[in-house]
Amino acid sequence: MQDAAIFPRAGGEPASTKPMTNASRVVRFGKRLRDPVNRWIARQSLIGSEPFIDHHAVPGLAELGEHWRDVRAELIPLLEQRGAIPALGEISPDHKAIARDGHWKSFFFTGYGFRADQNHARCPRTSALLDKVPGLVVAFFSIMEPGTHVPPHRGVTKAWLNCHLGMIVPEGPGRCAMDVAGQTVEWREGEWLVFDETHRHEVWNERSQPRVVLFLQVRRPMRPAGRLVAKLLIKAIRRTTFVQDIKRNLNAR
Repeated sequence: MQDAAIFPRAGGEPASTKPMTNASRVVRFGKRLRDPVNRWIARQSLIGSEPFIDHHAVPGLAELGEHWRDVRAELIPLLEQRGAIPALGEISPDHKAIARDGHWKSFFFTGYGFRADQNHARCPRTSALLDKVPGLVVAFFSIMEPGTHVPPHRGVTKAWLNCHLGMIVPEGPGRCAMDVAGQTVEWREGEWLVFDETHRHEVWNERSQPRVVLFLQVRRPMRPAGRLVAKLLIKAIRRTTFVQDIKRNLNAR
């Protein structure tokens, strides 16, 4: 998730000539705190703070990965009607800066305490497996249509990790890959890619078929003080327009 995930409309926009509002003051203050807070979180981490993390170090991922074919079996019928699956920017307007053209779609399960019950019901096996992952923050099928390009960006917090479980990875010419901190990696079906989103990253699908991963954000294993801060952060995010927009847009479908 990009900067806007916590600080809506904070990243990449030209400076405004309008008077600064209270909200914009909070955004500016939050961006100033981001790096020192993340340095503190890195010191709380029990698994280091490198760009890529071994998925075995994150509780719950290994078990879910063992059943990836069950998850994909529930995904396939959804893809047969993927024209009905909304673009990420439609569900989360704060992501339009990195999901401008509608090629990046999301079948949403869970986020910051909000649960899309209808989508869980359509994928009961996936739902049961997600419920077993400790510290789950966000979960959705991330579908990148041919021609998708997510420009370089970085997330706000080290308090959780981005976890991609490969579902469908198309073959053929062109890039279907992600660059994280200058290291280019490709997804493999049935395998995890776990990375720290505060490192700058960029994504492409230049092939002729969609690329699909099960996208999770999971709380980083940390010492008690770090765990407390992560819980407080999630509680604060629940109150923002970021989460309220997602809830409203999903309920309207």
